[in-house]
Amino acid sequence: MTFDQLHANNSTIVKVEGVEYRTIEKPTVSSSGDTYTAVAVDQEDNQYLIEWAVVDPEAIDEVDACDWDEPIFVQKK
Repeated sequence: MTFDQLHANNSTIVKVEGVEYRTIEKPTVSSSGDTYTAVAVDQEDNQYLIEWAVVDPEAIDEVDACDWDEPIFVQKK
């Protein structure tokens, strides 16, 4: 999917240092259970790996598991 095809209903959207990233896949939890990761694209469809820290490992709903607006890591692929 491209940046323009992604929106709040089919992507996790975050802004970091003024750049908007939209995930192209559902974030998945690591085997250790302490982070979630997903591949995302910027407005030019460059791909990035984004990582979020789990802030509530006891969360019943993944929505509450991380602070989705504050990724801990963004790196261009």
